[in-house]
Amino acid sequence: MKRTISTILGALLFAGWICGQEPGRFTGKFDTQLVFDMSYTYQSVFQPDKTRRLRFAEPLKTGTTIAAGTVNDGVSATGKTSVFLVEPAGAPPFLAVDANANGVIEAQERHMFRARPDRPNDLDVIIKFPTKNPLFPGNPVLLQYKRGFTHPSIPSYGRLVIQPFSVYALGRVNINGRSVLFQYPFEPASVTIKTTDGLYGVDTDGDGKINAARFSPEIGYTTNSELVFRLGDVYVSTEKVDMVKNEITVRKREKAEYLRHELDLGKEMPNFEFTDISGKVRSLAEFRGKYLLVDFWGVWCVDCRRETPFQVEAYKQFRSRGFEILGLDWDDKIETVTDYMAKTGITWTQARKDSIRELTEVHYRIYEYPSTVLLGPDGKVIVIEQEKLQGEELLKTLERILPK
Repeated sequence: MKRTISTILGALLFAGWICGQEPGRFTGKFDTQLVFDMSYTYQSVFQPDKTRRLRFAEPLKTGTTIAAGTVNDGVSATGKTSVFLVEPAGAPPFLAVDANANGVIEAQERHMFRARPDRPNDLDVIIKFPTKNPLFPGNPVLLQYKRGFTHPSIPSYGRLVIQPFSVYALGRVNINGRSVLFQYPFEPASVTIKTTDGLYGVDTDGDGKINAARFSPEIGYTTNSELVFRLGDVYVSTEKVDMVKNEITVRKREKAEYLRHELDLGKEMPNFEFTDISGKVRSLAEFRGKYLLVDFWGVWCVDCRRETPFQVEAYKQFRSRGFEILGLDWDDKIETVTDYMAKTGITWTQARKDSIRELTEVHYRIYEYPSTVLLGPDGKVIVIEQEKLQGEELLKTLERILPK
């Protein structure tokens, strides 16, 4: 009987090796085409090129305007490359890049913009810069020219150009017969792809895309550790990548290693303790019975500060109707928070950063600020869509939901 069991186990292990996968390991491959992350972008204003230091192999027409700027290439010594937005008189605009640094813009260094069908004044162009990664042929940089865009802060001769903050590498891994989409941070100057630092994503629900919304369990930021994701009752993390073989190795993890708290409509936010700015130990449970806006924020965050006047107004208008705010502040110095509170009229509870580190970095994997959620009196999520909890929409949301 023992020999039979041993034989069966040996055969199963051998079969696993034959299939190219160790027990508890899953393998897959990268797609060699990188994708843009449009969630975060740089905005720059190109200025007229008064030096005219470049020559063009094909002479420009009289009346042509040239605006100079830089793009983030991610691999050069400075991380930036000079580019020129050329608008010939009576002809489509193009982007000029002196890739071979010979001082002459040749035919192959002209990159034509393409207009979007739905927005003809939004012009896109993609240029490729070299990478040190052996698997990817080039680092694509998308530039969006907002033709005709005006703003009081932009001079009439300026040209607004937008560039995505980063690109991602995508791969697919076969996990128990299912092809699962994985997303990895990509650094053009690196020969490999990290598995323990950066923003990672996994299509956990199988809908073919990765949900990057705040509090989504399909995306998260990690430092110095493999990020564990849940696919049904299977828990996985990326163990290693081999750029030469184009192989991703994902390993199975224990349920106990999945520390994320998943939030969604109708789900209760688990209780947690924190220390407020006065040094008193508090807990989320104290706010039961209230409509509570839980706000991950920081004074350092421009977008967070933009929300302050609306939150102050909401607190003033709706506190009598059972509304409260709990600020989970991510500033290192308490004085930074208290000074800002005094200047802006914030009077609601604020948690100290050192008391919510695990909550922020491990349980909710907050990587984008502000991140807010509205809880009902029973502690369950009633609004998680960020657009409904920001600006004037916050006031409209509360007016609609809170009892009168």
